[in-house]
Amino acid sequence: MMETKLTFCSLCESFCGLEVDVEDNRIRDIRPDEQHVVSTGYACVKGTKFDSIQHSPDRVTAPLKRIDDRWQEITWDQALEEIAAKIKAIIKRDGPQAFGNFVGAPGGSNLMSPIFRGEFYKGIGSNRMYGTGTCDTMNKFRVNGDMYGSPMRLAYPDVDHTNFMMILGANPNISGNTLYHLPRSRDRFAGIIARGGRVVWINPRRVESARTGEHLFIRPDTDVYFLAAFCNEIFHRDAIDHELVSRTMKNLESLRSAVAPWTAERQAQVTGISAATLRELVDAYLAADGAALNMATGVNQGRSGTLCYWLLECISAITGNFDRQGGNLIGEGIIDFALQAKDDPVLKLGFHRSDDLPSVSGQQPAALLADDILNGEVKGLFVEASNPILAVPNPGNRLEQALGELELLVCIDWFRNETGNLAHYILPAATWMERPGMPYALQSFAGCTPTPYLYAADKVLEPPPDVREEWWMYTRLADMFGVTLMGNRFISGFFKLAARLAHTPLGFISVPKVLISGMLKQSGQPDFKGMLKNHPHGLRLPDNPGGNFLGTPRVLTDDALVDLGPPDFISAFDERVETLFNDELNNLGKMKLIGKREIKRMNSSSANSPRLVKETTNYAYISPVDAEKLGVTDLDYVDITSAADSITIPVKVSDEMMPGVVAVPQCWGHEKADGLPHAQQHPGVNSNLLAGDGYDSVEKLSGMAHLSGILVDMTRSDRLASA
Repeated sequence: MMETKLTFCSLCESFCGLEVDVEDNRIRDIRPDEQHVVSTGYACVKGTKFDSIQHSPDRVTAPLKRIDDRWQEITWDQALEEIAAKIKAIIKRDGPQAFGNFVGAPGGSNLMSPIFRGEFYKGIGSNRMYGTGTCDTMNKFRVNGDMYGSPMRLAYPDVDHTNFMMILGANPNISGNTLYHLPRSRDRFAGIIARGGRVVWINPRRVESARTGEHLFIRPDTDVYFLAAFCNEIFHRDAIDHELVSRTMKNLESLRSAVAPWTAERQAQVTGISAATLRELVDAYLAADGAALNMATGVNQGRSGTLCYWLLECISAITGNFDRQGGNLIGEGIIDFALQAKDDPVLKLGFHRSDDLPSVSGQQPAALLADDILNGEVKGLFVEASNPILAVPNPGNRLEQALGELELLVCIDWFRNETGNLAHYILPAATWMERPGMPYALQSFAGCTPTPYLYAADKVLEPPPDVREEWWMYTRLADMFGVTLMGNRFISGFFKLAARLAHTPLGFISVPKVLISGMLKQSGQPDFKGMLKNHPHGLRLPDNPGGNFLGTPRVLTDDALVDLGPPDFISAFDERVETLFNDELNNLGKMKLIGKREIKRMNSSSANSPRLVKETTNYAYISPVDAEKLGVTDLDYVDITSAADSITIPVKVSDEMMPGVVAVPQCWGHEKADGLPHAQQHPGVNSNLLAGDGYDSVEKLSGMAHLSGILVDMTRSDRLASA
């Protein structure tokens, strides 16, 4: 019998509502939920075609053990007992820091997994945690911690009330947003224009999102000069809300001194944005009744991502556009996640490594993983919901070599990807269709959404018999190690008992539902059952009025003042920015590499979907100017060489590209993925081979990998277009 169930897509921060037709535990149709309180009938193709991933014949549905070059299904008891024994042996010999974890974006969007993962690692004494966050967003968490006192004090643009919005390095119509929730982004940006406002996109590529609004080219990895000059122009005009700043902020003069050398004319030398254009943007920003700023992955991945976000937040703060409706706001979630994270030993800024690089929001630099393994510091690793061989810098396939030398590699995933091929064990995880949930922490706990709401959904499907949720895996391991979860023996005992019984006839307690209910009730909302019954399409909450952050105890710095000039940022700005500027001047004639998001791809699992991926390869997108210089046309091959490695790839010529820039979509390169046969037949090229790894290739403030604005040489290849 056909039944329609409601859920939300967990593939990006938009969390669009979905209706799913289910018959005999199989999805028959997926479509947008017209009544969802925020997405209101919108969802992208990745969510509506998820059935091709959910029911893929290639999915791992039982624990696997690698024996030489073959895979053998084993029981969960055998898998966990053998894994636990090997972890204990590593820790006994080399200490807890020799055993680590690497988590990808899907693992972060799973509400329960981070909680129990963190408790298990804390219990065994390891903070050796890596993740793709240091490839896309950790710069923002570092800024939040230094300016506002907690990595989880996240600001977001008030898109629905602003009259001027400027966005750098983002393409939300294609890939959602970085760290804030904005379904129906195209409509929301169009709404700004409809009420007489402006939307300005600043990007080395005229992205699809820029079809709504205005677009300006900027040379990759020069945003720090644009933002410094923008900020300096505000000081020059004395367009400062002095009363607000003096009452709620500190170190204004440190900020003023830092940006003073950066004039509109000087930044124009490297950015390609004229002084007159920058000043006109400052005019518009200051004149608007509510102006919002945002930047995303394209800027985060440069060499100055932390400094860029710091400047962007400072511009908002000193002009009075911060903590006000129509500007940039700080939301409130169902719990004060930022307060909890402030002193959490996992989430707060830490220096746990043998070098001086930080752990930000619990993550050490992914670009150091290969070094850490090859120098003997890491002997064992869990990789959860990720494929680091493709997701992080991997010049010369060093990371592949390193992962192959681990004593223990365990992958928790839906499929056996390239990283999984090197694993000793693969543990099959439930999809978001197979578990109850709530939009993850940044939306539900931090309230990082222009349209505040709550949503809870039950599972849509029963998982295959030997598939498990991650909370269960980590709880069972915690039980084997004698770890006390949540620092409370009673609660820990309850979770462990629930895990032991979960897949037996006595297993009637759903730990995720219990926890979600507790969180909801703590905030004065209905419990899990009440949400499903009374608010099946979500519960709309009041808009954030602003004026509820600055000057309140929600600012978690020691003196409750927003810090406009954190010492580490000022020092890094003074030491690095001038040097990088001279480097930019010396390399103005060279090509730079950026990434490119694609509407039908999101991580390795989507690459294996025949309904999503039709092309056999990705392409290098270049401007007509550069195509003429190279003597190439569409589908001709080029060789792209960086200081780290080289690739050969076909080109597509597009006037969307800024001259001097080449864009290559990331996370292709599946020629070795025999566990992903469709992806293997549509392999493409791994652009992250061109990114450097190691200490000198990361941004020191946040540990972010340098993945955008990489200097490259490009030449026509001898390979034929038909090859």
